[in-house]
Amino acid sequence: MTNYLNLNKLTAGEPYALYRKAIWIYIFLLIFEGALRKWVLPSLATPLLLVRDPIAIWLTIVGLQKGWIKSGYAKTMMVVASISFILTLAIGHHNLFVALFGWRIYFFHFPMIFVMGKVLTRADLLKIGQFILWISIPMTILIFMQFHSPQTAWVNMGVGGEGTAGFSGAMGYMRPPGTFSFTSGYVMFQAVVGCYLLYYLLMNNTIPKEYQFSKIVLIILAGCYLLSIPTSISRTHFFQTGVFIIFLFIAAMRRNKFKSKFLKFILIAIIAGIILYLSGLGGTSMEAFMDRLEGANKAEGGAEGVIGDRYIGGLLGSLINFQIPIFGYGIGLGTNAGANIMGGNMYSFGFNGENEWSRIIGECGMLLGFVIIGIRLIFSLDIWNRAYKFLVKRNDLLPWMLSAGMMLTVPQGQWSIPTNLGFCILFGGLTLASINCKKTSKKQ
Repeated sequence: MTNYLNLNKLTAGEPYALYRKAIWIYIFLLIFEGALRKWVLPSLATPLLLVRDPIAIWLTIVGLQKGWIKSGYAKTMMVVASISFILTLAIGHHNLFVALFGWRIYFFHFPMIFVMGKVLTRADLLKIGQFILWISIPMTILIFMQFHSPQTAWVNMGVGGEGTAGFSGAMGYMRPPGTFSFTSGYVMFQAVVGCYLLYYLLMNNTIPKEYQFSKIVLIILAGCYLLSIPTSISRTHFFQTGVFIIFLFIAAMRRNKFKSKFLKFILIAIIAGIILYLSGLGGTSMEAFMDRLEGANKAEGGAEGVIGDRYIGGLLGSLINFQIPIFGYGIGLGTNAGANIMGGNMYSFGFNGENEWSRIIGECGMLLGFVIIGIRLIFSLDIWNRAYKFLVKRNDLLPWMLSAGMMLTVPQGQWSIPTNLGFCILFGGLTLASINCKKTSKKQ
């Protein structure tokens, strides 16, 4: 296994070695930030919430200086966010710190997607995929321990070393967060795992040997992923897995060479599922997951209600909220941190901060809010379309699979939550890089 702590080796080569190293650090911190806040440095839980911001700020400034951020999407987002920032101080909530907290999302983090798209190579993408897949094995062991341990156990310790990090699940079991501060971070981590896992299951033998997995490791990885679905007690995890399989099926139908590999994937998944069933590892978690799935679906109006609520993101609800001022209540107000500073919570100011599109409209108003939403949607559709062309014309599966995760995160992911924001940026950056850089081999 590659020594992923040796960043000099991982990022060897000019002229972008330093910037690739920074992106690797960003990824490390994204995965282990929650562990730092819960177990290692609980007294610094609050400032660690922004531990990746210096990297995003530096990379964006460098990107602007070197002319890497030429995209109209990024420039328009930065301008619109700055206008909203000024309006917030002039006619909004007037709090400078809250406004800065909201502004940084669009001005520094979103442009980082384009920096990643510029400096990351195909080799980097495969190394990142390897790293995340290897991490998924101990991560699965950890959530298995969290699921079966009492909430008072150290593995379930909450942020700041107090309470529990678990969240309401089913049958008395809590949704485990893994190394993350909250369960949504773990679900988004599994989204990255799912995209890369399906890619490797189909393409493992066609990529350079140093990036391949053995068949036994692939079966273990598939087993861990299957076990993670019920153990997470997360409908989102289940839903996004279905989306990834649909994307893989589309690829198999479009390219003859993928059809036999798709059947092999189904076979590996069945074998891993049988092993899990016979071992009894997923029995209790499956019961809890099914209980939550049935109960929540009934409460939300079945699959249609679940999909509408979780993916569409409440745009129609935002449209009919005429109580929101034309320029919103002020950028940053819909975040947990911003609401706390202002003496309330995300529901205190007349809009639903938990719903991404509603949060944007509530903070920035309909005019600027729709521009931000439009940028996220159009950018995602643009990259998705380019990824599809790579699949059809170049037989390249990696951009297509990464675009599956990007379409589930960038358009409507909760950017108000730092961990979720990090994974959205990661998906956007990886997908853009995959269509900007050359493949590592002609076979791939």
